[in-house]
Amino acid sequence: MGKRRLLLVVMLVGLIGLVRWGMPQNFGFSMMRVNRVVHQLETRLPDGQDQAGTPVEKIAAEHPLHRTYYYHFAGSVPVNVRPIFEEAVTVYNKTGLVKLIAGKPQQKQNGITFFTYHKETSTQPNFLELGEGGPEIRRYVGLGSYTINRARAGLNLAHPEAGIRPSVAIHELGHAIGLEHSKSRQSIMYPLDQGHERLSAADRKTLRVLYAQNG
Repeated sequence: MGKRRLLLVVMLVGLIGLVRWGMPQNFGFSMMRVNRVVHQLETRLPDGQDQAGTPVEKIAAEHPLHRTYYYHFAGSVPVNVRPIFEEAVTVYNKTGLVKLIAGKPQQKQNGITFFTYHKETSTQPNFLELGEGGPEIRRYVGLGSYTINRARAGLNLAHPEAGIRPSVAIHELGHAIGLEHSKSRQSIMYPLDQGHERLSAADRKTLRVLYAQNG
């Protein structure tokens, strides 16, 4: 399964000993630092990147995929987190390019499992991991061969003040249905959370190409 993780830059120097993540009154302080660093990274991007197209996950483009997906929640997903995933579902359904339906998939149907996990540290220093997701393409060859995607999209509960938000769920769901990281800050698939809650024109164009001729 092709996994992609959405990362949020965070300045750690000077925060050790000052931020106690378990205390709600500190959330505003930590979020301010996070947002400021992300904004600085945006301003350093070269001109023209906002025009970049949204790439496709390679394994999702090798064989045609039907645009209909059935989604369900892993048993461990808290009740108060499920509406965040549902918001992401609504965003994609409004495009009319894919159709996401609540329920578990049958044998020849695409499926998405929404899940949560808890991971305090990232593989990259000075970053917070907010979520992960990706497609799992299964190709059945023989009489009546077919291809399905049994994808996963998850949110990291270790950093609720930063990661439990619709923009993260939309990003991870994008990976699940075949979108790759984009260089455009306007794209929901930009690898650092920008807070976007709708797809860019480039995101929609890629979905249209990926699912153009499949019902």
